[in-house]
Amino acid sequence: MSEESAESAAFAHRPYSEALANRALPLVRRIVDDLVMRYREWLDAVRRFEYATTKSTAEAPDPEAEGLQAEAERTAAEIDACVNELAELGVECRAFDSGLVIFRGERDGRPSRFVWRRGDVVVSEWPGYDAGSASANGTSSSMPSRAQLVAGKTSLASRSRSDGSRE
Repeated sequence: MSEESAESAAFAHRPYSEALANRALPLVRRIVDDLVMRYREWLDAVRRFEYATTKSTAEAPDPEAEGLQAEAERTAAEIDACVNELAELGVECRAFDSGLVIFRGERDGRPSRFVWRRGDVVVSEWPGYDAGSASANGTSSSMPSRAQLVAGKTSLASRSRSDGSRE
């Protein structure tokens, strides 16, 4: 078992305490860094694709536009892989642009949520989180769901690199 696989297994499928969420941050940070970078690449590819399509017609599609669409789709698959990797750790991504993630956990025997955003040193408890007000899917009306964040956009996400490395 690789070192990263052992790390992943240590955090998967358990409610997070604040201390455990902070221990998971080195691994989560690497994944989120990849996710944010891939998201920026995806946005750029979509913008370039949209511009290239202005030069296309039904009779004469622009080959550059087709290549950019394929690039955006590949990058979206990489973003999805990052999101799935976080989900395997029990971490939910809430914002691709800022790298905001939620650790579902417990404090004093009560459900709690710990939040972390790329650039933060440690997690913090989600102020005002009330498990009783959360909907059946675990989100509340005070924080947008992933579906709301990407509404109207192509499927997003993956983390594999061309050289096979993880960092």
